Amino acid sequence: MGTIIDQVEGKEQQAAVRCPVCGRGDGPGNHCPHVRWAFEQGDPLDFAKYAMQASPYVRGRGHKWTDIPAAWWTANGDWIIAQIDVRLHIGDGYVFGELGDLDLLARDVWKAFSPDHQRTSISRVDL
Repeated sequence: MGTIIDQVEGKEQQAAVRCPVCGRGDGPGNHCPHVRWAFEQGDPLDFAKYAMQASPYVRGRGHKWTDIPAAWWTANGDWIIAQIDVRLHIGDGYVFGELGDLDLLARDVWKAFSPDHQRTSISRVDL
């Protein structure tokens, strides 16, 4: 609805975006706890870098998101965007999701960049 002055001047208030997790309306300055990113903060690759920086998964293994070269981010951009779409809810300029989803996204990106090494199998020897 907006203020009376906004209505007279023809300025329309943007409709609030509904959070797909809790159903609360979100708008500039009024976010539910499930908002993880607004596209005014950057593009999807910036969001993925933020997820890597915020996640304890990468830090807990002694790595940094800055270990990933810029060329890798560019080469795998489409795959990263698909992973964001799989793990989180994207809509109307916002990314919604739980903190655990952010960690899973960071894990997926890190494992794509640096896959876990195959452990050598131990053969069973019966005596």
